[in-house]
Amino acid sequence: MMGISFVGLIIVAVVGLALIFGLVKGLSAMLGLFKSVQSGHATLACPKCGQQTSHANGRCDACGAEL
Repeated sequence: MMGISFVGLIIVAVVGLALIFGLVKGLSAMLGLFKSVQSGHATLACPKCGQQTSHANGRCDACGAEL
């Protein structure tokens, strides 16, 4: 009967744990990339007056110019 030796089993376990660790770190890094895409309190500088304004309505809150 063919079997895996004890040393072979340890090597397979270490490689498996390394792969699982790499997968978890990779997924967390990819999810971290999408945090910046979430909607929030982003503001833009108005090209006319230079004031910081919300981008939600497409117009400057200070002077009313189109963004």
